[in-house]
Amino acid sequence: MSHEPELTADIHFPLKAIANFYMLVKNFTAFAQLQGNKITNPLIGVYGIVDVELPNPDVEKPQRVVRINIKNKSDFKSLSRAHFDKGLDEGVNELVLLYEPRRTLLGGKLPGFHLALYPKGTWEEFYKAVDAYKAQEFVWPRPLLSFQPSDLRVFPPSTNIFEK
Repeated sequence: MSHEPELTADIHFPLKAIANFYMLVKNFTAFAQLQGNKITNPLIGVYGIVDVELPNPDVEKPQRVVRINIKNKSDFKSLSRAHFDKGLDEGVNELVLLYEPRRTLLGGKLPGFHLALYPKGTWEEFYKAVDAYKAQEFVWPRPLLSFQPSDLRVFPPSTNIFEK
């Protein structure tokens, strides 16, 4: 039985509320198709959705999952390409996402999804550290693959990820 997230970013709360948090990608649903570098058949304004698990030890696992509408072409391309990894399908790898709010000088949205592919179990170890209030002591391994759309290098982290 799959659990649908009860909360959606930009509908139930501002997307910036989960900015700069590491989140485990639980499910990715494409509404468009990626063919080479071209996107075909998108829905108006939304290319897909991604369900992510937040690192929040104060709530039960189903309530930690939230939905994010993918409204940026580059973010959609990054998520689609990451899902080409056969290890995600086979369950030996997991995808971690961090949203960095980015805008142009005129207010247009820039790509904001930082993605990293890790061996399965990395998130669980990180979550155990979060649950024990030792997240800043957790040593992230080097990702198998990463995409970082800005100069902000978040994978692997080199500082306490909960400090702004």
